[in-house]
Amino acid sequence: MKIFIIAAVVSGAVIALWIIGRLTHAFRILRVRGSANEPTIRPGKFICITKLKKPRRFDLVSYRAVVPPGGMTILTHRLCGLPGDLLEIKAGVLFVNGQNADKSLRLQHIFKMPAEDSVAIEYDEKQAYTIPPYTNTLYVVLEDRRVSRDKLNCERYVLPPGLRDEDIYAVFKQNWNRDHFGPLRVPKGSWFFLGDNRGNSRDSRQYGFIEQSKYLGTVI
Repeated sequence: MKIFIIAAVVSGAVIALWIIGRLTHAFRILRVRGSANEPTIRPGKFICITKLKKPRRFDLVSYRAVVPPGGMTILTHRLCGLPGDLLEIKAGVLFVNGQNADKSLRLQHIFKMPAEDSVAIEYDEKQAYTIPPYTNTLYVVLEDRRVSRDKLNCERYVLPPGLRDEDIYAVFKQNWNRDHFGPLRVPKGSWFFLGDNRGNSRDSRQYGFIEQSKYLGTVI
């Protein structure tokens, strides 16, 4: 009975927020469809966003962006760069104004491990792959904290500097990739976003700076 009461209260709260949001445009409920923000937000989950909360650095924020070839869509990523911030990703680690910003965040990265060791762990097979002919090595997405906690036999996979990502080059005209990016400064009136699932997120690295006018709401 207690479970049903809790479920009813939660459902009622969600419906109330949806009604208030429709009437006042202060709240909005969105369904997460991609894996860009794992492990923080899993695909299929619902999130509530609001414009009543001023976004701060490292908040999860929803915004509109033009994503080729589909066009305008709604994305949700972590706000990692405010106007004037100096950003750089070195060996897969984000630095904001010279400070390591990743050490306080819950993130996922791509790790490489012996294929035989993968049998004993749980992972998302849709985000795992091998690179022929080296099929004895598996590249798999894992949460950083889990790798450290469970002392897994794997190594963080980091792209080498100078290996150009063509999508990034099309926007920034630099020989950068997801793990070696910048330095660059966020311009006035814009934001820079990153997904928590760093190796499987398309964000400001590929789409460029996002104008603040595209803001839809902060995740609560």
